[in-house]
Amino acid sequence: MSLMDRILLSVVLTLCMVVLGVVSALISAIFDPTIPNEPLLAIIAPAFSAIIGGFIGLISGIHIGNKDDNE
Repeated sequence: MSLMDRILLSVVLTLCMVVLGVVSALISAIFDPTIPNEPLLAIIAPAFSAIIGGFIGLISGIHIGNKDDNE
């Protein structure tokens, strides 16, 4: 396994763990009647958007890198 593959794997695993953590926190808070949903969504929505943007950027970078290697 090359260094690039190791870095890619660690980034993907970290992003997956963060997404699972955010989704589990969101689900547990939505079903908890003592926590108001509006402030929670105001906090989690931008963070979730940034994480998804990181995934898209990573996939785009891999695609562009593979295109350059094949030429």
